[in-house]
Amino acid sequence: MKRLLATLCIAVAFTLPHFVTYKYVCLTDENWPDFYGFPFIQSTDRTWIFSMSGNLYAKGFIGNVLFWSIFIYGLVYFLDTIKHKVFRVFGKIVIVALCVMSVVVISFEAFVFDWRLEWDHDNFKMNYYIQDLDCEKTFKFFE
Repeated sequence: MKRLLATLCIAVAFTLPHFVTYKYVCLTDENWPDFYGFPFIQSTDRTWIFSMSGNLYAKGFIGNVLFWSIFIYGLVYFLDTIKHKVFRVFGKIVIVALCVMSVVVISFEAFVFDWRLEWDHDNFKMNYYIQDLDCEKTFKFFE
């Protein structure tokens, strides 16, 4: 149970600040926000109006957390199977340190940023723009 909880905490903290992400820039005549998420679109860098907040899309966020949870759980499970005592101790120290940093990142993202929660990012196509969009997708590390 501790392994699963640590994995979820690390996955949420890894997903929120866009450590590994796709950046979607839609070319339109309006000033649109950029979309972020890997492998699913989960958030914007700002809302549709000029603000210091952003949109968080629950469907993409949950998908990204599940994706990263499975990946990180595999790494944690691999670290637990190592038999050498030094590597086991080092692995546990790394996991605890990542959990502590994850709590700091999650609390920072939750309390400092003003997130508007929506279910899916596809709603903007129906509500805001009628024509098909031309979005450029680039892969980013630690943006």
